[in-house]
Amino acid sequence: MKYRSLIAVLVLFLLAACNKDKFKTEPQVDIKSISPHTVYSGDILNMKAKYTDDEGDLDSLFLVYKWYNNTTVVRNDTFRFAYSLLHLPANTREADFEITLEYNTQNTDLVKLSGVSNRDTTATFGVVLKDKAGHRSAYAEWDKIRLKKP
Repeated sequence: MKYRSLIAVLVLFLLAACNKDKFKTEPQVDIKSISPHTVYSGDILNMKAKYTDDEGDLDSLFLVYKWYNNTTVVRNDTFRFAYSLLHLPANTREADFEITLEYNTQNTDLVKLSGVSNRDTTATFGVVLKDKAGHRSAYAEWDKIRLKKP
């Protein structure tokens, strides 16, 4: 009898864990990749990520650049973009998305990475999503990449 009660409790616990909803009020973001890992002046850089948002009411994307001198952050810039940058339909609760950046040129209408030091450096890129109610995702960042001098 004791074992049946224990098994019943374990089964209920497992069922509750399996039914856990992946959608939360705060947006969730996960960066999947950034490529290439070494970027030269004029190169295109692609960031692939995924998000979920229970209400599907994303409003803004904050792109964070961190420039490094060895292990020390020497510059930290945050740029706000409208949800339309993701080219996704309104009210989307879950999606994979890609942000395309252009390093050190003014040739296209892509997001620009300019004003970087005139020497080789490393950088990281991160994302924060904000919905219309003001809820923000946790900061998500990818590994460092190399930026080669122009």
